[in-house]
Amino acid sequence: MRKVLALLLLLVMIFSLPACRSTAQTPKNESLSGQQEQTADPSPQTEEKEVALYFVNNEYVQTGNEDLEKLIPEKRIIEYGTISLEEAVVRELLKGTESEELSTGIPSTVKLLGVEVTDSTAYVNFAAEGLNGGSFQEMMTIEQIIQTLTDLETVDSVQFLVDGEKAETLMGHMSIADPFTK
Repeated sequence: MRKVLALLLLLVMIFSLPACRSTAQTPKNESLSGQQEQTADPSPQTEEKEVALYFVNNEYVQTGNEDLEKLIPEKRIIEYGTISLEEAVVRELLKGTESEELSTGIPSTVKLLGVEVTDSTAYVNFAAEGLNGGSFQEMMTIEQIIQTLTDLETVDSVQFLVDGEKAETLMGHMSIADPFTK
């Protein structure tokens, strides 16, 4: 029922946007006051930020040695602007590591639908299709994303969603019903 309401609301918003346009006919690049307007730059403004992306320590995976760090940060410059920094960070995390000593627990079949931040909680929304893996893979996926996002100043907790809804688990092993903190 929620999905239907959300879809209906989305459709109403989409069809309402054209109604927000001005109907007054003005010459190109001229405002209603008669002054020349600046033409918008067709390339979107992007920003860059260095962040730590957390990946799985291969030595930990191979040995099972609990004294080793499970996750190790990899510094990377992230470009964002057309999407939020938080979403850009998760998308970069999905690309994987650049180091041979590290790997990712995130399945290559995972599809990120988006990341939104509200009241310092990042809502990470995945498509249900492609969320497959064992308990270790699910645990590493969750931990990589939590550690990476909560390192950002804007995020204190992470709530996982599946197809826009709260779910019991991502891959059938760990509860994701409540937000996670660092």
